Order: sequence, then C-alpha cells, then structure tokens
Amino acid sequence: MESQVVKGLVAIMFVMLVGFGIIAMTKPTEQEKQSGAFLATSSMLSSLALDKCSAAVKQEVGATPYTPSESDSDRRFFVKLVWNNVGTAKRAECRYVMDQGITLLQIDDRNVIKKEAVQTSTGAAPGGMHHQ
Repeated sequence: MESQVVKGLVAIMFVMLVGFGIIAMTKPTEQEKQSGAFLATSSMLSSLALDKCSAAVKQEVGATPYTPSESDSDRRFFVKLVWNNVGTAKRAECRYVMDQGITLLQIDDRNVIKKEAVQTSTGAAPGGMHHQ
C-alpha cells in the first residue's frame, strides 16, 4: 500500500516538473509581444481619455458623465468620447490625444477647448484630428 502512495507521489511530481519545464522554455513570439503592447497601450489610452474627459465635462456642466453615448478611437493616438444629456448639456464631446491631452471639449455648441493636434512622432496626424 505504501509503495502505491509513493509511486503516485513520484508520478505527480514528475508531471509537475515536466509542466514547469515546458512553461519555462516557452517564450512569447515577437508578434505576441507586439500584440500585448498594443493592447496595453490601447487600454491605457482609453482609460486615460475617459478619466480626463469625464473630469473636464463634470467641471463644465456640474454633473458626472458616466458611460459615453458614442466613442471613436484609432487605438494608438486618439480617443473621441460623446455624452448625451449630461447635467445641463444636451451633448458633450471630448477628444483626447496621446501625449497632448484634451484637444477638443465641446459642450453643446460652445467650444471650451479647441486646439490643433500636433503630428505624432510617426509623422502621421491622429485620425480625424486634422480637420476639426
């Protein structure tokens, strides 16, 4: 009986060692690394845009905007968020550009912030930003 228990424990240890060995030798491919970096950047950009734009809209209309009614993004450089019926405003639009902050904040028909987006380091203007 004891030898069966010992054999079982040895078999479990062997399987665990093989599993650890496979995991240790498996490295992500360059494509997987790039995909992970893209997803992290996209997530960070969206989160930052939502935080900054929500705070700016709240400061202007006195009410906290929650989930945007519309959103648009190239997932690399800019995010555009639109809220409908926030506090006293029927429409609030905010554009956030990476490394530039809020480039457009429009409450109804009033431009609170409007600045031209500077071209990015890749030489391309963020999509939709050059024709405000």
